[in-house]
Amino acid sequence: MRKTWLATGLAVLFLAAVVLGGCGGPAYSFHGTPYNPVIPAPALEGLQEGNTPFKLNDLPQKVKLVFFGYTSCPDVCPLTLANIKSVYEQLPPYMQQDVAAVFVSVDPERDTPDRLGTYVHSFNPAFYGVQVPPAALGTVKQEYGVFAEKRQVDPKESAAGYLVDHTAVIFLIDRDDKMRAIYPSDAPAADIAADVKYLLQ
Repeated sequence: MRKTWLATGLAVLFLAAVVLGGCGGPAYSFHGTPYNPVIPAPALEGLQEGNTPFKLNDLPQKVKLVFFGYTSCPDVCPLTLANIKSVYEQLPPYMQQDVAAVFVSVDPERDTPDRLGTYVHSFNPAFYGVQVPPAALGTVKQEYGVFAEKRQVDPKESAAGYLVDHTAVIFLIDRDDKMRAIYPSDAPAADIAADVKYLLQ
């Protein structure tokens, strides 16, 4: 009798483990490089179009896609914004309203808030263009792990006589302002959209 009760008890424990394990399901695997552990997104404040104050944490309950670039960028920046636009287009309308794409300038001397607004809105009217004050930009770049440095060029390449070499990655931040994943700027839009959908579930 004792053996029977022991066998029955072990069977119940086994079934409970199976059921409980099945309820949770496998952990989600992000298509980008995940943050492990998840960390709070660094503070991000500046000005947007119309010199309106912008704060990243003023976008409650939105998933954020953040990219650092500049409006005079000849290649990677417009391509990246076009990629993020494609991410939006792969989301149903009810999800699009819960996503914020934020373009942060690494060239605040040339990129005024209004210039940034005009630039990002040419890709999507819902995008944010943010000018971080030059005095604060160094700290923001450091906290996000972003490199950006001016490079002198022939005036034929740039009227200002310089371009800005910079990190080209997209940061995925969840609704609770936690860093969740990072992607190369040319990551497939479908992969980023899948991760955004997961965070919006």
